[in-house]
This record gives sequence, C-alpha cells and structure tokens, in this order.
Amino acid sequence: MLVETIGQAVQRFGAANPLVQSWNVILGHGVGPLEEESNLQFRTICFAALLPAFFSLTGCAVYSETRHKQGEAVKEAWKSVDIGGQLGAARKGEAALLAEQLKTEEALQKARRDALIRSMVFEGTVAAQLKDPIEKQLMALAGSPQVAVAWAAALKKEARAKSNLHDAEIEFTRAGVEMPACGVLTKQSFDDWAQSHAGAPAYLRAAWMSAADECTGDALTVGSSFAFKAGALAITQKAVTDARAAIGGAKAASLEARNQVSRLSKEYSGELEKLAADPSGAQDKLKSIARELGEALAKIEKLPDPVSRQFVSEQRVKALDTTLASLAGNVDDKGESGATGAALASLAEWFDQSRVALAEAKKPRLAAALLLRNLEQAKADAAAKDAQLQAMELQLLESKMNWQLEQLRSLSYGHQALQAVSAEMAAMQVRAALAPVETAKATSGRAFEDKTKVWKSAASYLDANGRLAAEVNKTDIQRNALDHERAIAYAEGNIAQWNVLISSTVNQLAEYGDAGVRKEDITSLMNSIALLFIAKGVQ
Repeated sequence: MLVETIGQAVQRFGAANPLVQSWNVILGHGVGPLEEESNLQFRTICFAALLPAFFSLTGCAVYSETRHKQGEAVKEAWKSVDIGGQLGAARKGEAALLAEQLKTEEALQKARRDALIRSMVFEGTVAAQLKDPIEKQLMALAGSPQVAVAWAAALKKEARAKSNLHDAEIEFTRAGVEMPACGVLTKQSFDDWAQSHAGAPAYLRAAWMSAADECTGDALTVGSSFAFKAGALAITQKAVTDARAAIGGAKAASLEARNQVSRLSKEYSGELEKLAADPSGAQDKLKSIARELGEALAKIEKLPDPVSRQFVSEQRVKALDTTLASLAGNVDDKGESGATGAALASLAEWFDQSRVALAEAKKPRLAAALLLRNLEQAKADAAAKDAQLQAMELQLLESKMNWQLEQLRSLSYGHQALQAVSAEMAAMQVRAALAPVETAKATSGRAFEDKTKVWKSAASYLDANGRLAAEVNKTDIQRNALDHERAIAYAEGNIAQWNVLISSTVNQLAEYGDAGVRKEDITSLMNSIALLFIAKGVQ
C-alpha cells in the first residue's frame, strides 16, 4: 500500500525533485553498472533515511500511541458531558418554582379575600365597603362602570341572537333538512334555495328570514368583539390583538416566498428531466432557477419570525438528506432525480463546489455535508421551539383576558344589584345588612329584597377579589415562567449547534489518533523493499 502511495508521489512531483532522484538512486533507476552493484545495506539505510520525507510528501503520518490515547480520552470525556441532564435540571427547577409561585398566589388572594370579609364585619357601610370599591375596580378594569354596563348589554344581545339562530336551526332540523350557513342565508333567497331542495316545507320561510336577519347584523359577535378603550382589559385586549397579528402576519409575510420555493423546486425538477435529452440547453436554465431559489430562501431566512426560520432550515435538512442518500446510492424504485436536483439548488453555493469536486473525480465532502445537515436540524428544532413558545404566549394572554372578563362579569353583577337597593340599606352597616333574618316578618318586603341583593353583591365582590384575582395573576406568573423557558430554549439551541461542531471535531481527533503508519507497517515495508533489492541483485 505504501509503495503504491510513494510511487504515485514520484509521478506527481516529477523526476527533477531531489527526493524523487534519491528514490531513483535507491531503486537503481538511471544509474550505471558500477552503482548497480552497490551494497544492499547502503540502499536500505538510504531508504530508511528518506522514508520520513516521503511520508511528508504523501501526507502519511506516523502512528503515535500517545496521540491515540489522547484522542480516545477526549472522546470519552465529551461523552460524559451531560448537557441534557443540565438543561433538564434547569427545567425541573423552573417547574418546581412555578408550582410554588402559583400556590403562593392562590394563598395570597385567599388571605386578601379574608381580610375584606373581616373589614366588612367590623366596620363600614354598604356604600363604603361594597358599592364604592366595586365602582373603583370597574374603572380599573374597563374604564368606567358605564362601559361595564354596555359590555353586559352587548353580551345579552349576542346571547339572544345566537338563541334565535339556534331556534331557526331547530326548525330546519325538524323539517329534515340542514339549515344553510350564514354566507348562503345572506346571499340567496328562500325561493331559490327551495327550488334546489325539493320537499322543503313552505313554513321554513319564517325560520329562514329570522336566521338571515341575525346573520346580516352584528349581534352574533357584538359581545365577543366588544372593544375596551381604557383600563386593564384594554391593555390585555391590545396585547392579544398584537400577538395574533404577529403570528398571522409572520406566516403571511413568508407565504409568498414559501410558495415561490415550491414552484421553483418543481421547475428545477422539470429542467433536470430535459437535461438528459439536451445537456447543453438546460445548463443555463438550471443555474438561473438555482439562483432564484437561493434568493427566495435567503429572503425567508431574513424574516424575524420563527416559522420562516424553521421552514428554511427544514428545507435545507431535506435537501441534504436527499443529496446524501443520492451520493450513497440510496435512491427509490422510481429513480427520480428531481428531489436531488432541487436539493442541489436550495444550497447552490455549497453544492456547486461539491459538483466541481465530483466532476474532477475527487471524493465528495460527505463529512462536511453531514455536519451542515446536523447544524440545520439544530436550527430547525430551535425555531420550532420558538414558534411553540410564541403560541403559548398568545394562549396565556387570551387566558388572562378571559379571566379578566370573568372578573368584570362578577363585579358588574354586584354593581347592578346595589343600584337597586334603597338609600337606607346603602347607609346601613355591612354587618347588619349581611346579618341573618331573625323574624318571619323580615322575610318579605323591600328590606328582605335589599338584603338579598347585598348578599349577592358581596359574594360577587369577594369572588372577584379572591378566586378570579388569583387566576388573573397566575397567568402573569406563567408568562414570566415562559420567559425563563424561552431563555433555556435559546441556550438549548445554541448548545445543540455547538454540540454538533464539538462532537464532529472530537470524533475527527479520535480518528486521526487511530490513524497513521504503525511500526509493523514500516517493518513490512522494509522487508518488501529488501526483497525488491535482492531480486534486482539476482537479476
């Protein structure tokens, strides 16, 4: 093996090279009859002296047991690094901390509720302890009590519209037909619809008209789409809207470019089929498509959203997987080359260099391709995690808004109940207003009704400041925990990319330490050369 390698080096460097001339002297090439009778021992010594130089020329390295042990030690040491365990410990600690924070928040709000109860029992009137605090909280949540009343009215209007629509649907069901969707009800007349639904009874016209009226108005969404202009709900509502727009806008921003990538990939595959029939005609077209495809991917990659980054990395992983499988000879039964062609185009610059290497009959850089593939997979995983966290952020914001709306509903109910009580009841001490009814006479009349309203108002107020307040604040705690998870996820993504690079380097070091020309290889070579000299001397 080494003799062949040295022979190749002789042909490569030419006869004028001093080392090559020395090699020729050792072998007896181009020397006179007297030199041919030179001592065999002298030739062997000369060969041994020049052997390291030939190793240098041919790129061969002498095996080192120390280097081999060092490479294996580095490999084993890197295996012992428990990156996953460290990240798992961080996540476990964050989860435990989050659980304790949520429990603490629940206990805190219960204690606050109990403090409000004690305050009601010992001092203060109904107006001071219930009516005024409820109005202040309505202002903090919705901007004013009047906005809360308008929102409650909008909810009732929406519920009534949905109920009417449901009643109309029941009529259609009883008639044995399915009620059309709102899009049909608002654009088509009952008579036109009846012509295509033979047997539909005429009495459905009334149900049709009722359902159409509800569909044309805004009553079906007036409550759920109510816009708050001030207060905590306005802030949360804007945050939800912005988060939805960010996710939807990000997908829309890269949709055109992603569709362009799909179109160019198919176009590239079609041109590859033409390449077999007319190699010269398709080359320029392929290069043009490859350039456009690379520009489209670069455009998507520059977008800040994780969905776009994930798409680009996943496209590159697929491209590299396809190309590596093709280079390894793992093709499908159809033998299609379109996917491979698109793969080459999606990483045009890198694969152009590999194609040149293949054209020059050089070994493809499969190790570099595998390294690049693993890096892109790590980037795709990180982007997917980022997109998941972004969706979780939106869910938590929506959850916070829903709990705030429940608070608003409860406080509005308490506020409306107190608006109907008498002035005497409003000025009464809360302790007396909430006291049990002691006589049968007091179980009827205005006083009893006022007491009932105060009880309901107090229950709603305490629920809003206990259970519901805890749920609202727990969403903020969960969002803070999500920020910590995002930091861990970013670190995990960075570690994954470094892990690919370091693992590849460590493995190469171990392979290099295991490689090289060993002592037994040199001994075998020397014996072969000695036999060569003996044979030449015999001749």
